Amino acid sequence: MILAAKHPQNVDRMLIWGANAYIVKEELKIYESIRDVSKWSERMRAPLVALYGEEYFQNTWSRWVDTFVSLYRERQGDICKDCLPLIQCRTLIAHGMKDPMIAPEHLNYLLKHIKASRYYVFPEGKHNIHLKYVDDFNKLIEVFMFDNSEYKPNTANIHEEYSVV
Repeated sequence: MILAAKHPQNVDRMLIWGANAYIVKEELKIYESIRDVSKWSERMRAPLVALYGEEYFQNTWSRWVDTFVSLYRERQGDICKDCLPLIQCRTLIAHGMKDPMIAPEHLNYLLKHIKASRYYVFPEGKHNIHLKYVDDFNKLIEVFMFDNSEYKPNTANIHEEYSVV
């Protein structure tokens, strides 16, 4: 989102999911609760440990949590709220309605502040919609990226759900 805002000439389309422009207190509690990756389920932890190694993954993840804690304390949770109105590209926001990592309010906030945004909701989706719904997620991306029909930006807080027909 920051790249699209700061370099609009370089970004034609953007798909975002599991994203937020600010952090709320409840999310901080969630982040702290998952700081120790050894407490994660084997299904979620194993592929990342295999890819990065246990020590590197734990240290990197812990620094990620530290960064979000710092953003919350030093910037009142603001990650990139001021960037959103500067985004000019077509934007599709995919969202899992049961995402435990992202407060439900973020979808509406992003839709309201990113002019050319639409959304697609995975009703049973959680945070890793790209992993659980691989075929649907990839089809969503394909349709969005190659759709050259007239794209109507949202106006007056009317948001159109994107179709994967």
